[in-house]
Amino acid sequence: MNTKIGVLAVVMVVLTALFVQAYAVYGTGVAPVYGDAYISKYFQPDQVMEINIEINEADWQDMMENAIDEEFHPASVTVNGDVYPYVKIRTKGNSSLSSVVRSDSDRYSFKINFNGLTKGQTMAGITQLNLNNNFSDPSYMREYLAYQIFEEMGVATPARAFAAVYVNGEYWGLYLAVESILEPFLERNFRHLTGDLYKSVGNALTYNGPSKSDYTGLEVKSKRKNADWSKLITMLDVLNNGGDLEKYLDVDGVLRYLAVSTALANFDSYQGAMGHNYYLYEKDGVFTILPWDLNMAFGGFGFNGDATTVYIDEPTQGPVAERPLIAKLLENEKYRETYHSYLEELATKYLSGDYLERETARIHDLIADYVKDDPTAFYTFEQFEQSIEGSMGGIKGFGGNVPGIIALASSMSDSIQKQLHGELPSTNNGNGMGGMGMPAMGGSIREDANLPVVEGGRMLQRPLPNMQGGDWQPPEGMERPVPPGGARMGGPDNMMRPMGQGRGEPTRPGDMGMPRRKGLDVDTVVALGVSLLTILVAVVLIRFFRRRRYVM
Repeated sequence: MNTKIGVLAVVMVVLTALFVQAYAVYGTGVAPVYGDAYISKYFQPDQVMEINIEINEADWQDMMENAIDEEFHPASVTVNGDVYPYVKIRTKGNSSLSSVVRSDSDRYSFKINFNGLTKGQTMAGITQLNLNNNFSDPSYMREYLAYQIFEEMGVATPARAFAAVYVNGEYWGLYLAVESILEPFLERNFRHLTGDLYKSVGNALTYNGPSKSDYTGLEVKSKRKNADWSKLITMLDVLNNGGDLEKYLDVDGVLRYLAVSTALANFDSYQGAMGHNYYLYEKDGVFTILPWDLNMAFGGFGFNGDATTVYIDEPTQGPVAERPLIAKLLENEKYRETYHSYLEELATKYLSGDYLERETARIHDLIADYVKDDPTAFYTFEQFEQSIEGSMGGIKGFGGNVPGIIALASSMSDSIQKQLHGELPSTNNGNGMGGMGMPAMGGSIREDANLPVVEGGRMLQRPLPNMQGGDWQPPEGMERPVPPGGARMGGPDNMMRPMGQGRGEPTRPGDMGMPRRKGLDVDTVVALGVSLLTILVAVVLIRFFRRRRYVM
């Protein structure tokens, strides 16, 4: 009997170890689920991705004419020759979308869901791709360069690459393809999938009370929709009212983010009047901030062209106290010194010297031909070249002038270093950048584009190939895809939509289409493990006491 008990004990130890390992894998997201093959396959810095969108003509026209609805349509997408036969695509954007709708352009940004209609389909691991139209950026480079500098400064950033976008085989324009901040991104950057992910659509991160209902402007974007808001509320309470902040916030990561965003005069962000374009991700109760939507970095949003008005210790459009993530951290002398050291590195390594000259020249050589031939460009080719070096006066953009990238960087570098050395003030009596708020909506950026228009002021529509009588035809060599359940691929009213959503209803925030991980989820693993251990302990105790009864 002693031998049997010994064997059972060994079995218990082994099973406990397996349980702990399983929990570690499923509970912390360590096990690869999506993989990062898409990085080497598609997102190369020296290559322009080629994306062909094959879509029914009626669906395309509906998407162009009703872009503001952001309604998904079925399509097929070919990326660098790889066919993804059944995807969902829609227009995307906020102020940029509404501005293009009111203009004579149809150059919209797009969002593609690879597994929204074909379960488990990914683009080599990526589930959702954004095609950004470089709105209000004559250089085409602002977002790309900003992400690159964030990444080099140790901030997690999405994969990105320039993409020549075709619609039914005809060149539509040069875009920036950007990975969505969803589970594949989280796995690649954090080796973690089970934390809560929030996207800000306008939230200053103030503490408003203990209830979830006290907070607006934050959308849950993680797969687990029942986010634990108590963790976020606790972090906000400590941030605003005091406590052990490093227990709840990745302070160093936030300081890096703030330093880069400030140095790049990136005010279409948490620091700007709208308080948006950032994500919060929680890992083991600790939150970090992630950048998003950087096409107006390098002074493209609410900037008056005077770098000395960007006060490095109050880098906000409006009172710094209204942005506690900045105000509270920079009140701490240790944190402020760390932030200053990052600004010093940015000013001397990235904004001055030959870094930007080298990178803008490299990118120019990569994309110039695509820009020259871009049929939907917001700006002329001459403006594209001028905007790289240019002047602080800049070129007309959304709500104001967009300065040249290198001119802005040089001016910001000089101002930052003078503020760090006490030659210029780094504060403005709590007022930040003063009244430099959100620019006026609806400003035209098309005055010099000279794009053809038709009656009604819309851009001339180019003929779309592969369309016969409104029936969508697949690319050559590919069978017409059949969606799950046999749904038709007809016009908008026939498209397959998520449960409970009808025509014209935005699919956000549940439009991620994240596939469920195969196997057991965390709660199931925990329950099974606890149950198994309980049974084994019971068996051992029963055997032990039965033996004692017979001995007595």
